Amino acid sequence: MKDNFSAAPSRPAMILAGVLMLLMTAAAALLLPYANQPTAGSNLRPVLITALAVNNSIIAYLILLHFYVKRRPATGLLGTAFAYSALMAIYQLLMLPEVLPGQLGLQLGSHLSIWLWFARLAGFAMLIMLAMLCLAWQPKPPLSPRLSSGFLLGCLLLALSLIWLVTQCLPPYLPDLGRLVSDQGDYRALRNSGLLIALLLCWGGALASVLLVTRLRSAFHCWLALCCYGYLLYLVLLFSSSQRLTVGWYASRFFEQLAATIMLGALLFEVFRLQKRLQSSYSQAYETSIRDSLTGLFSRRHFDNALDAIRQRPPEQARPFTVLMADIDHFKRYNDSFGHVQGDDCLRQIAACMAQQLRDGDTLARYGGEEFIAILYGCDELHAAQIAERIRCAVEQLAIPAASDTAAQPAVVTVSIGLHCQPATALMEAEHQLVELADKALYLAKHQGRNRVCRLSGAALPAG
Repeated sequence: MKDNFSAAPSRPAMILAGVLMLLMTAAAALLLPYANQPTAGSNLRPVLITALAVNNSIIAYLILLHFYVKRRPATGLLGTAFAYSALMAIYQLLMLPEVLPGQLGLQLGSHLSIWLWFARLAGFAMLIMLAMLCLAWQPKPPLSPRLSSGFLLGCLLLALSLIWLVTQCLPPYLPDLGRLVSDQGDYRALRNSGLLIALLLCWGGALASVLLVTRLRSAFHCWLALCCYGYLLYLVLLFSSSQRLTVGWYASRFFEQLAATIMLGALLFEVFRLQKRLQSSYSQAYETSIRDSLTGLFSRRHFDNALDAIRQRPPEQARPFTVLMADIDHFKRYNDSFGHVQGDDCLRQIAACMAQQLRDGDTLARYGGEEFIAILYGCDELHAAQIAERIRCAVEQLAIPAASDTAAQPAVVTVSIGLHCQPATALMEAEHQLVELADKALYLAKHQGRNRVCRLSGAALPAG
């Protein structure tokens, strides 16, 4: 079962989840014999409920954001489950006498206090089961953008409606739950009531639904199952004691916070994974956009941008640079004789050969067809001519057989190169003028017999 929430769990993630489960189980087993031992700690209910509300709010926000992107109903319902738990925790917090003393605050053994605690835990578990049921039956295509917006609004209304139901409608029809907890914090009667069995069934069902529906095929669902297991341990430790402010009572709160922390950590890790995937996708897309697919050289667009960036540098940073343009001699005849597949291979070999002769920091691009263009930054005309001649000789030494119309020994593929240098002290030429001047020098090289390097300001270099 897949909801596009996460990739398949890696081996380290599965090992980590298994180790955490074993540690949680071992910790709970070690604490059980001391569950009824009193502690000297103070009442930390406001702090613990606040932390739980904050954690579940962040979790709900991240899951609902994921639903907004993927538009999977099960994800929306899962976000609703955590939103419901967070809102109910906030409501409980506001009803504490430590927070709102007076008539608004609820005493420990009050009728509504016990009901709010039970409704938060039971409703949370049942909403998780509803999300898993939806995941088992959900259609493969995601919701449309319009339907997903309506579904998201419906999820939020569902959470608010459940809270209104359990806080305003049902309490008058419930039996007196206040008698289950004394003013001194003794909840032995609550432990012996049917509420414990009901909560254990709810969270056992939530854990079973996650395991059966997802089969832990995604890393996120591994952590969701561990979260449900944490709530089961929370209930076991809570009811292993019968008095507040005992080892069992504090340990149960720790496991409740741990369950929320596990989910928050899993979601933050998902955000980290998403950031890495986005960065990798952006890097690949950018690299594809600036590279020629055949030769692997830079594209013409990247060359234009690089040339424009050099032209925009302030005068105090100006350095001479040379625009070098090369063209494969008689390449059309080569294609006609050997075919386009062989022609593509010839282009790749010459592109790699030219790139090897340039310096680090030089920009070499495929300008179109069999033409190549380069920017040699910080290179005057004399040194540029030496580099160009080195390129010409290297291509000739590749000894790629060329198409020949004569009966003599076949010649090899060669290149003609034209260059134009922009001195640092001269007025900067326009971008198209720089390329045009290099192209004129290339035309001069072809006119003088090909397989040579030419510059407009001087005679052609002799062919090696």
